[in-house]
Amino acid sequence: MRFLLCLLLFVTIGFSQTKPLIMKHADSLAAMKRSGYLLLKGYVHFVHDSVQFKTMRATWNRNADIVQCEGDFLFTHPNGFIKAKSGIYQKRIEFASASGNVVAKDSLGEYAFFGERLQYDRIKKILTMPLRPVLHHYSKNKDKNGEIDTLSIKADWISYKQDDEFAEAFKNVVLEHNGMTVTCDTGYFNKKENWISMKGHPKCLLENHELSGDSIFLRLTPDGKGLKSALVIQNAHGIQKEPRKKRKPGTHTEAFGDTLYAEFDGKKLSRLYVNLNAHGFFFEDDLPEYKNLMEGARLDLSFKNGKMERATISGSAQSTYFYVKKNRTVAGKNVALGDTIHIDFAPEKNQVKQLKVQGGKNPSSGRYINLENKESVKDSTKKGNPL
Repeated sequence: MRFLLCLLLFVTIGFSQTKPLIMKHADSLAAMKRSGYLLLKGYVHFVHDSVQFKTMRATWNRNADIVQCEGDFLFTHPNGFIKAKSGIYQKRIEFASASGNVVAKDSLGEYAFFGERLQYDRIKKILTMPLRPVLHHYSKNKDKNGEIDTLSIKADWISYKQDDEFAEAFKNVVLEHNGMTVTCDTGYFNKKENWISMKGHPKCLLENHELSGDSIFLRLTPDGKGLKSALVIQNAHGIQKEPRKKRKPGTHTEAFGDTLYAEFDGKKLSRLYVNLNAHGFFFEDDLPEYKNLMEGARLDLSFKNGKMERATISGSAQSTYFYVKKNRTVAGKNVALGDTIHIDFAPEKNQVKQLKVQGGKNPSSGRYINLENKESVKDSTKKGNPL
């Protein structure tokens, strides 16, 4: 079967190569017989197999079957077109290159390419943009304003494989999509499977969230319009900032660790998992000096409408949480130690709702310290005591 596929590919390539390169029109022609060159001017039009290209001036090396075009170069093929100031077509290897204000689009209207240089390998169906390239992917869906949803990638160098719908970008990479901005040194975008992979100082900004680390892997939603999950590996750092709503203060949450995994519901964080040397804190914007702390081998946090709802801290776990009254005064704090700490929050009331500490290797304890009466310290793991 593999031999048959290779044979078919060889026959297909051979068939297109045997088809001649035809000059259909030119206003004027000058031949240099000894060198095998033709100089063409005025609405020059060439055809090779299913490829056509037009220009105002061209030099045709008939011995090598190479055409150099100057002035309004337009190259069309079944998968799309390329426009530029100048271009070159090499018939034997079916390779086209374009320079100067390059614009290329696919025939389905899903992709567009902009830059100063572009190279197109028609056999492999690979586009390479080595100078100030911009790649756009247009979704079939429109945003709430009725505009076409667009994913944009900028970099120093971009390569795109048409059949695989796979893009590679290198140096000064900037990806923008639906309120999300990603920067890195090296990026990969797989449209078929809806994922983005980044290396080299990657950073992902999504409205109220920021992720950074040594490498980041993003999974997009099936429709490609939103972010489904994010995996950060080594030196992981996540930040969430929820803005103030009416009378409720804004919140600031940060988490650190070797590995970080986040899930999103729309544009809000729904789950955050941090593994190895995990620690984090959160506070309310009007009380920045009162930081609620979490530390352990692993953190597993869940959120509801962007606010923390539940936390599990595992492995030499410790935590500190402050109780804030409705009048925005700090009444007390919960301090817990143990192998595992389970905390349920009542975010609307700005307090811990339930605290459970499990021991084992390490002694477990939970204390509520009344900051209004510093001599009052109670075991917060016992029923009836304040949290």
